[in-house]
Amino acid sequence: MRRWCLILASAMGATVCADCHAQWYGGWGGYTEPATPYSSAVRAQAQMALAQGAAAENYARASIANEQARSLYLENEARMLEIRRQQREATHARNEQRKQEQKERAARRPPPKPRTERYPRLSSDEIDPLTGEIHWPECLQGDDYAGDRKSVEDALHTQAELGPGDRTTKIIYDASHRMMLILSRSNSALGSEAYRTCRKFLSSLSVEGDHAREALK
Repeated sequence: MRRWCLILASAMGATVCADCHAQWYGGWGGYTEPATPYSSAVRAQAQMALAQGAAAENYARASIANEQARSLYLENEARMLEIRRQQREATHARNEQRKQEQKERAARRPPPKPRTERYPRLSSDEIDPLTGEIHWPECLQGDDYAGDRKSVEDALHTQAELGPGDRTTKIIYDASHRMMLILSRSNSALGSEAYRTCRKFLSSLSVEGDHAREALK
């Protein structure tokens, strides 16, 4: 009987010691409270709460940074718009000043002379205003001028017979300028002196109608 009591006591002591070791021994540095499923869950929830708080703080900081960046962007856009507005106003002011200066220069410029003053009337050896007969210079007697020569001669005869009018004046003016265009193509062939002579003749001929009108005043 005593033997069985010793065996039971030994077994119970070993159980108590093993249970105490499992509950209180913490390894390196001493003893600590053992980890249980409940404590582990609480610790995990605490760590999750800390992580969520850190994430919320980071999100708040990011939101503030984004708002600051947006505010700076809007300020820069406003500055650029103001700079562009000032540039447009400055350009408009320069253009208006330039226009005003041009008007002032034009006002100081003497009025253009009438065509009859710029181009003297052909001499009586070149045209007879009473009959409308015209003596063409050699440089204008080519076939290229034949059609316009005929138009001018007919208009001069009508003008001599009926007096100057808008129609005959325009015919003479247009035909003379067409002949000037043909003449400009043969500048090199004629030479500078002959070209200037023919050009002067046609310039005076182009305003023959205006000269005839002034002669009647």
